[in-house]
Amino acid sequence: MISRADYDLMQARLAARGLAQARPPITLAQAREYTLHKQILEECRSRGWLVIHSRLDLPATVAVGTPDFVIIADCGRTFLVEAKARGGKPTTAQLAWLAMAAKLDHEAALVRSFEEFLRFVEGK
Repeated sequence: MISRADYDLMQARLAARGLAQARPPITLAQAREYTLHKQILEECRSRGWLVIHSRLDLPATVAVGTPDFVIIADCGRTFLVEAKARGGKPTTAQLAWLAMAAKLDHEAALVRSFEEFLRFVEGK
């Protein structure tokens, strides 16, 4: 979880890069979700998995509801992951995407923590 000090540091870095004026300050919830995304990306890279990731800082160019991550893992596994920080609410379209993927026998999940992500990809 991101601390208030880390959040303030992130805001200061954005301001130093001239980005704070271009867009409204990020909320603590957005910072937590950003941190979760970063942890998931780092874990996938460390395992040598391929990742299609929807960025948080730009408007999406994929279909509405598409999960944040499409992860192509070892042993022919593919994971669809919607990552929401604690308190974040998935949209109806995001839930529908995950449900349809599961109905088609794909591994799809909404995760709210890095630990939950690890349990999902490890099948526990």
